[in-house]
Amino acid sequence: MNAMEASDILVVLIGVALIAGGIFQILRRYIFLQGSCTVRVHGSILESEINETQRYTDSRNRATRYIKYQYFVDGVEYVKKRSVGKRQVKGTGNDLTVFYDPSKPKRHYVSDIKFRMLLTLTLIAIGVILLYYTFSDVILL
Repeated sequence: MNAMEASDILVVLIGVALIAGGIFQILRRYIFLQGSCTVRVHGSILESEINETQRYTDSRNRATRYIKYQYFVDGVEYVKKRSVGKRQVKGTGNDLTVFYDPSKPKRHYVSDIKFRMLLTLTLIAIGVILLYYTFSDVILL
């Protein structure tokens, strides 16, 4: 059995990070947030913006979309800005449905912003593939 090279260690770390990050996002959304954020309240989009950046002079511009939204709990305003994909916000208009944790109203999720399950599962799969091909020669020995 050969010792792992630095590039192999980097690939393993990237693979483990992709798998752990993906699993964490799924658990966070479907177990933790939906389990603790049980109170529903109306929210609204305050503004949306698109920031275009160009990494290199000869590359295409990259557009990042953001929405800034608010919701109120017991007279206290909560404002959040987050990046969203092109088709990630469901519905039309400025209305949102926000679920928050009654013990910590700052903790919330917006049911009108679709969870990127396909992207998350793709990242987990890439992590698995990286680990498989890094360790496939070890497994076959």
